[in-house]
Amino acid sequence: MTQPTDLLTIDQLALQSGMTVRTLRSHASRGLLQPPIIRGRTGYYGPAHLARLGFIRDMQDAGFSLASIEQILAGVPADAGEAALSVIRGLLAPWRSEPPVVYEIEELLGLFGPQAGPEHLDALIEMGGAELTPDGQVRVVSPGLLAAGAEGAQAGLPLEGILEAGRLVATSAQEVAESFVALFRDSVWKDFIDAGTPEQEWVRITGVHARLQPLAVQAFLSAFQRAMSTSVSSALGQELGGQAQEALDRLLGKTG
Repeated sequence: MTQPTDLLTIDQLALQSGMTVRTLRSHASRGLLQPPIIRGRTGYYGPAHLARLGFIRDMQDAGFSLASIEQILAGVPADAGEAALSVIRGLLAPWRSEPPVVYEIEELLGLFGPQAGPEHLDALIEMGGAELTPDGQVRVVSPGLLAAGAEGAQAGLPLEGILEAGRLVATSAQEVAESFVALFRDSVWKDFIDAGTPEQEWVRITGVHARLQPLAVQAFLSAFQRAMSTSVSSALGQELGGQAQEALDRLLGKTG
């Protein structure tokens, strides 16, 4: 049971967690942080609150969006402490993505040059798997995809086309990820659960789980490279075919 000496006011909680009070209130409003313990007319926070905030911070640092963290924590008891959250961290560790990058709104739009205006902000946020922070900044969870789009814009590609390509890439990647996760869940993990989660099998299960992401990335990248090569070859063949034939006819005419 939480003792009075363990309790923190929201200001003390902000200080210990390294977050602002504004951020704490934002987390609470979306259900990420459980309600405080009421003593008299004051709300207090205990070790479970602090542990949850540490988990949220670690997951954000690992590249998870607040929406993803919200889904994860939806199934975690409100009083779960550091030990329970550490287990979840371990299961999620292989799925860490790129470190997130935080931009000011004007800075983000500036990456895409004069083509980008405020009317494109929502689409850019969607492409980068981003979200607005309580302080009005943009936290980009997929900076690599956003950087690729920005480079394309700087090379002269139209922004609308870049946004559509980004949506297609994100959708395709999501489908591939879901298929690999379903494969793991419906085979290795199901057998593990059906066997009663034997302790001696944990090492093997976590090993398979850890290898799943690099396998999926390798398969997706290989298939994409092959598809890109085929598409480029086909497009160039169609565009250059007629010109190549004309050049050949001219050559034959000169030598005939």
